[in-house]
Amino acid sequence: MLDANLLQSLPELPAPVLTAYLDINPANPRNQGHPPGYLIWLKSRARVLRSRIPQVEQKVFWALVEQAEETLRNRPFRERGLILFAGPEIRHVLPVQVAVEDELHWGRPSLTQLLWLLDEHQACGAALVDRAGARFFRFWLGAAEEQQQHTFRVDTREWRQKHLVPPGHPGAQKTRGSQRDVFEQRVEAQYDRFYRDVGGQIRAWAEQEKLVPVFLVGPNEVVEAVWGELPKSFQERAAILKGDLSRLSLAELQARLQPEIEAWRRAHELVVVESMLSTANGTRAIVGLDETLERLQQGQARELVVARGLGGRLRQCSRCNWVSRSADRACPACGSPLRAVPLRAVLPELARRYAVPVEVVAGEAGEKLRAAGGLGAWLR
Repeated sequence: MLDANLLQSLPELPAPVLTAYLDINPANPRNQGHPPGYLIWLKSRARVLRSRIPQVEQKVFWALVEQAEETLRNRPFRERGLILFAGPEIRHVLPVQVAVEDELHWGRPSLTQLLWLLDEHQACGAALVDRAGARFFRFWLGAAEEQQQHTFRVDTREWRQKHLVPPGHPGAQKTRGSQRDVFEQRVEAQYDRFYRDVGGQIRAWAEQEKLVPVFLVGPNEVVEAVWGELPKSFQERAAILKGDLSRLSLAELQARLQPEIEAWRRAHELVVVESMLSTANGTRAIVGLDETLERLQQGQARELVVARGLGGRLRQCSRCNWVSRSADRACPACGSPLRAVPLRAVLPELARRYAVPVEVVAGEAGEKLRAAGGLGAWLR
């Protein structure tokens, strides 16, 4: 599981840094030989890149490439992708369980692909609840971990349980009926309090970890009781899965939930895109590449929605960094020269600069948004 503090520190790594994104998926036929295909690609690409960097840096560059190669040879990986940031004094090796495209860079840390991965694979969660307690699981970038556990036990130590007390003198009979009803009511009252507490814990946990969606999993009567303690605003980014999955291993649980999570996301994304398209009047929302880029850079966007795989090239000012599809040679804002930049390289940087979250949509939602330009924004 990637460390959030490390991710925040990556832009501050001192240059020059070797950045590598490698498809190390053992299911990929190219990686099933000896040596695996990702090692062959790394050395081949590194030779090309070395010829393009200043000669004074080539020795350090090649030493870092050889260290990366040694790491890959000596450490067996079962993940699908690997991200590496390496410099003379630092080394971060980040295996991930999602698809990664091969890239190799030298200089400033190259974060573009990582930022896209973070936007495309947002964290989600599952709370497994039954009458014995609750367990909280977080899924992110293909990895899974159990984060919290809350056990529950009915405490009857201070209760007067007359139906359990033996007769005080011969001929007396134990009190039953109404006393047993009182006992059962007290038990159910404790369970009701437990359900309220778990509902509050789920909300706080999901907010802290920024989880969407959160699945509430467990026996019918338990999940329905906890679901009833969740506000409607939270239920809109959550779902119920009825059934006892408590005996599954972590890997089995992830495999069981993954199709449910994907189905929820595709349905949610379709609702988002259809709502955006129906309200794209320039007041609540906007769609289209040119209009969205302009509103974003004017500080008017509060959230971006982008079709997965959206590509193309833009023009960026070398001085003020204004981005557009302008065919002019000079920036319309400051008159400085414009340079061509890939959309996939500049869009994550723009989103971070203006502190705007990005939702990447696929499937039917992605197709509908792509037909409208591939990019839209909810406006402030």
